Amino acid sequence: MNSLTNKEVVKQFFEIYNNQDYEAAYKYIAPNYIDRGLPQVRSVEDAIEILKATHKAFPDIKVVIDDLIEENDKVVFRGHFTGTHRGEFVGLASSGVKVEFEALEIFKIENQKITESWGYWPLSAIVSQIQASEKF
Repeated sequence: MNSLTNKEVVKQFFEIYNNQDYEAAYKYIAPNYIDRGLPQVRSVEDAIEILKATHKAFPDIKVVIDDLIEENDKVVFRGHFTGTHRGEFVGLASSGVKVEFEALEIFKIENQKITESWGYWPLSAIVSQIQASEKF
């Protein structure tokens, strides 16, 4: 196996959003992965389910990495997402609205796998963009 830097591991993880290659999650996420921002995510399988749900709600979601900052075993990600709301998302039916948002996440990497993350997705901003379309 080629040796990846921690930043490369995180870059490859975000390619899962862009290509919907869920099998790649097993390459870059540890089996006992914990997402500290989503209490229901306690394994790589849980992470894959979240990715699938995201793609169901926003099938064309794309991620652009703006910054990756590495310190010891952690990589900080700042990037922006775009996608069209085509499926249920937090109780909101498909609206066809294109959303854009910036997100932040810290990843802990051990042995070239993501073991933990702490993330911020601006849920209220995403919901506001979707709901704004309902007013017109």
